[in-house]
Amino acid sequence: MKIGEGMMVEISYSVRLDSGEVVEGGAEGAARYSFVFGKGQIFPALERKLKGLEPNDTIKVLLTPVEGFGEVRKELVKEVPLKDFPPDLEIKEGHMYRTVDHRGNPTYFSVKNIKDDVAILDFNHPLAGENLHFDITVLSVRPATPEELA
Repeated sequence: MKIGEGMMVEISYSVRLDSGEVVEGGAEGAARYSFVFGKGQIFPALERKLKGLEPNDTIKVLLTPVEGFGEVRKELVKEVPLKDFPPDLEIKEGHMYRTVDHRGNPTYFSVKNIKDDVAILDFNHPLAGENLHFDITVLSVRPATPEELA
């Protein structure tokens, strides 16, 4: 059975950067993911490369930053006074934190630097600006159930 619209697909995969660093899957074994094809549950560029594949097919896919997590956007790097953080929160360089935006949606940032009385925060995805190298094996393909399609 081939991957196409409305099919439930299970893959095993690993992802590495240009540097060779493995960011998912790897030495401990490939990661696994199941999704309904055509429902926007994976990167659109990756979905296009998978169309028509069958179980046991393998493929290597390169996603550019634009096709993956986007380019690094300078406007998402902000200086925030340390006094604006909760007093019981320990701010450390290199750490990731979760907050909520003005609409109440969760958002994440990393602390790039702390200087004087301000923290330099980066709201870009940690993999923004990176090429993503996928090694994928199709494990199974079947028609999605009505529940899965909903």
